[in-house]
Amino acid sequence: MQKQIEQTLTSLEVAEMIGKEHKNLLRDIDRYCNQLNKLKIELVDFFQESTYIDGKGEERPCYKITKKGCEFVVHKLTGIKGTEFTIKYINRFHNMEEAIKEFSKQTEKQEKEVVREEQNPSKPDRTEIMLMNARTRQADLYYKLSQVETLSPTYKSILVAKAAETLSGESILPLQKVERKTYSAEEIGKKFGISANKVGRIANKHNLKIEKYGEYQRDKSKYSAKEVDVWMYYDTVIPVIAKILDTEVA
Repeated sequence: MQKQIEQTLTSLEVAEMIGKEHKNLLRDIDRYCNQLNKLKIELVDFFQESTYIDGKGEERPCYKITKKGCEFVVHKLTGIKGTEFTIKYINRFHNMEEAIKEFSKQTEKQEKEVVREEQNPSKPDRTEIMLMNARTRQADLYYKLSQVETLSPTYKSILVAKAAETLSGESILPLQKVERKTYSAEEIGKKFGISANKVGRIANKHNLKIEKYGEYQRDKSKYSAKEVDVWMYYDTVIPVIAKILDTEVA
């Protein structure tokens, strides 16, 4: 299971970390991949083609970026941006490694307990109860790890499915993403009587453009025929911005 939880960041996350539009980062990564191909270097060690589902339920291209890939990207940055991104991605990978390490220790312990109970034929009723208890605890570990914020949505879905599979004994596919209501920066701004630009500045300053508070969606600007990825907010960001604005006024 630990091998299944591959430690990567999505290009959406990396674009947000370095303050670059996702489409521009995709263009850069495509260029890097062409260079690596010419050098006959294995791309999957750095960048892995993937997709994500936007807020409209449409499939969009992205990359999964390994730690090596992040190191590759940071070498293309200069000054404080490079330093800031280095700190962010190192912390993210460190948190993932710690969470997976702790999870693996607990899972190994639970799996041994399950095997012991399965191999003990005495007192069938008691054994069945103990076996179910052991499986329940193991499923609980999968579920708890799925709540770790540093893991990508893909692996969170895998873990939730694994928890259900452990309990039922049947293979279960991850559930489809549930559509969630989102708000534009302009809509959030209207709630507080501020501009959409100020909402964006607050979000960037306080690191609010994360999975907990919103998601990227493909949107077609009324000023351009090109489709772009824009950040849309969940309602969870509203009380946070309210608190920030109160603090600034005080």
